[in-house]
Amino acid sequence: MNIRQKNLPIAALERIDDLCADFERKWQAGEPPTIESVISGEVSSIERDVLLAELIVLDIDYRRRRGETPTRQEYLDRFPGVSQAINDALDEGDKPSGEFAPPTVDRLSELFPSLEIIELIGVGGMGAVYKARQPGLDRLVALKILPEEFGHDVKFALRFTREARTLAKLSHPNIVSVYEFGNVEDTYYFLMDFVDGSTLRDVVKARELAPQHALAIVPHLCDALQYAHDKGVVHRDIKPENILIAADGTVKVADFGLSRILGNESHQEVLTGTHQVMGTLRYMAPEQMQGAHGVDHRADIYSLGVVFYEMLTGELPIGRFAAPSEKVEIDVRLDEVVLRTLEKEPQQRYQHASQIKSDVQSITDTKDRALPPVDASDVKPHEERETGTTSLAQQELAGRMLLTRRQLMERVEDSLRPLFRAQMLQVIIGIALIGLGAQCWARNTQIPHRVVCGVILHVYGVIVISQALLVCTRIKRIDYSKPVLDIRSKLDSMRSGYLRAGVIIGFVWWLMWIPAAVAVGVDAVLHPNSLIVSLAVGIVGFVVSLWLYWRALKSGNTAAESWRRRFAGESIRSAYVALDEIEAAQIG
Repeated sequence: MNIRQKNLPIAALERIDDLCADFERKWQAGEPPTIESVISGEVSSIERDVLLAELIVLDIDYRRRRGETPTRQEYLDRFPGVSQAINDALDEGDKPSGEFAPPTVDRLSELFPSLEIIELIGVGGMGAVYKARQPGLDRLVALKILPEEFGHDVKFALRFTREARTLAKLSHPNIVSVYEFGNVEDTYYFLMDFVDGSTLRDVVKARELAPQHALAIVPHLCDALQYAHDKGVVHRDIKPENILIAADGTVKVADFGLSRILGNESHQEVLTGTHQVMGTLRYMAPEQMQGAHGVDHRADIYSLGVVFYEMLTGELPIGRFAAPSEKVEIDVRLDEVVLRTLEKEPQQRYQHASQIKSDVQSITDTKDRALPPVDASDVKPHEERETGTTSLAQQELAGRMLLTRRQLMERVEDSLRPLFRAQMLQVIIGIALIGLGAQCWARNTQIPHRVVCGVILHVYGVIVISQALLVCTRIKRIDYSKPVLDIRSKLDSMRSGYLRAGVIIGFVWWLMWIPAAVAVGVDAVLHPNSLIVSLAVGIVGFVVSLWLYWRALKSGNTAAESWRRRFAGESIRSAYVALDEIEAAQIG
């Protein structure tokens, strides 16, 4: 039995955690303790091997950070008689292999009978996330499953409980709460707060993030980071995918410390080995990319700077990049804030996340652009400004508006989908009319009336197709990230084209049925007695329909707008209703 298979009492695990935490604190304070001094205390024999293994892993980690190269033999010589514990601690375990395949819902239902697994909602290199329900508490939760290969990694097993307990103690409104953690049949998991909303990545990709929304989000990220850093927890993987925006506008950071638990904190090759998306590297601080051993909370500040830049400009700060104000219309003082977070040298960056928040609030609180930003060196980590209270409330409101706008814009887009599908059907009908017209005249070129009817149908089919494609093109050209007035203008243009198409295609059918009947072989409609009556009824019907249509839509009619919406159909009417709601809520 190796050390990871020992089932220790909770009290024993807590004592081991406390001793390891104290061991780390002394290292971080510049007073590195010896392993011997820790295990020489009151430690039972059942706890000794597990404690020794964890201390060796920590000792190696911190010694490597200061440039030393500890070896396995050194520890075997220092602690004779416990070679099993030392070997277990230093063994790499099974290497991750192959692409991570998330467990099925049925499989998880077997592993977690106390949960109602609803659906898979996300998968990546760090595991899979499922939406689930705790029936006893009647609440929705997120169940995160870590890649199965880590269940066979001895060093992972050693650090999981200790690191997970630290994460579970993080209680902050801007951090996703961890309710429970553990492992079932070598499947390691976290049970977390379920956030009903979108990731920041979704919002950025949809191009729905205005600068004021970015300024609403950043202070919350700073609060979350400062709280965690004060607790000695570094995220190490800040990126849009790990930032969630709830339906009520709340901003939450997910996966705190998970990179450290999975052993991915500094080396690019490790990230690749555990199937991390290579895009993660674009958010890493230079010292992380270089595999430096002294990576600390300032790496999170650099990553926050990358996210901040991307939120403002829609681009990543790669190579020689322009200041944000050169890309978008923002207060030029924000340039210094963003660029300072992106300094390559950690000591040149902001030293605390709270300093970034203070500068951002200082800029948003003042309209005088000539005022310099707050000097971050004068701001204490826990200092809060009374002047920021109003600004923060406005930022929270902007955050909620961002989500409300996004949801309403999705309604606009969804309402137009049936119309788009109807136009695609119209294209198919147009193709059928062209085919019908072609077969009418192609085989009967010697019969004049069949040639004429076939050509009329052929031309009509082309018009039907072109009008449908015109409407589809205008639907696709609507950019939902633009201001409401711009979107309304595009919708007006699309509706205008659709209404014109109704006249050209619909009203003409009063007469178009005649060549269609000839094309299918009913030549009797051309008999003078039938043709004269058909043409008379068709012309009268076309003229009366056109006159009523013009009367309803003419500019002098106060009900013209109402009639336009009625004639345009339910899809376009619903789109206008959603736009009206956005304007009524003053969400531009």
